[in-house]
Amino acid sequence: MSPHSRGVDSARVVVRTTLDISDEAYYIAKAIARDQNRSLGRVVGDLILQSAKGAKGASIKMSDYGFPTFRCSRPVTTEDVKALDDEE
Repeated sequence: MSPHSRGVDSARVVVRTTLDISDEAYYIAKAIARDQNRSLGRVVGDLILQSAKGAKGASIKMSDYGFPTFRCSRPVTTEDVKALDDEE
């Protein structure tokens, strides 16, 4: 096990590191983490993996109840909603 590893979580090795990311990327990841009640590190790691796998862009499907459901390239955060609210 690497000297930097902190533990193993079902086939994941958790490693501490420092990232140099833009303020915008940090605030987006932080908002996603808060909205999904997840750690910032887990969100950043998952976003990197999604990007590497070529996550698909937006798509719209109809639910079994007749409502459209949206799959976006990134989650819509409370900050996104507040920003749109402030524009009105």
